[in-house]
Amino acid sequence: MTTEPAEFHERSPHLFRLMAFATGLATLILGILSAYWLARDILPLFARLLRDAPVVVTPYLAFMLIAMCTVTPIVVVTSLHACWRAQKFDPSPQSRMFRFQRNSYKLTVWSMIFISPALAVLVTLCLWAKGYTPCQKLLISGSAWRVYWVNDARYCFKPDFYNSDEQPCKYVGNRTLCTEGGRQ
Repeated sequence: MTTEPAEFHERSPHLFRLMAFATGLATLILGILSAYWLARDILPLFARLLRDAPVVVTPYLAFMLIAMCTVTPIVVVTSLHACWRAQKFDPSPQSRMFRFQRNSYKLTVWSMIFISPALAVLVTLCLWAKGYTPCQKLLISGSAWRVYWVNDARYCFKPDFYNSDEQPCKYVGNRTLCTEGGRQ
């Protein structure tokens, strides 16, 4: 009577390789998308802060994407190893890959617990220090994690619509006025 191997990679190496490939590919896609969303949401926030834009949108949830960017390299490397060799990734404690794995996971945990929240708090403190106040009237329905900050009370109004840059716009007579690029 033969016993079935206990490890998944020993029972079905082809399925294990397929799962490893799918995991690596999905993680790579999510990592690239996370980097794109960070560049699209967080970097313009700092640019608007530096040029004292009248309306600054703070997407607090986007700060957590930093963790996805830090975990992507190790998951892709381990998935490639598993896909190539049909073995689980288990480097010896003295190897460089073990140190890379340990440091990647440490950096990911640090980014989730310390770096992302600290960066969000730092941005909030910078906004307050520069005289910005949160404006509830500008909130888009269903966007609880996005906060609109204004440095002038005149920019805190109930908008008629938002442009493609998520800046508020209002109809005044037959004209459309939008807050964009530090001007109205």
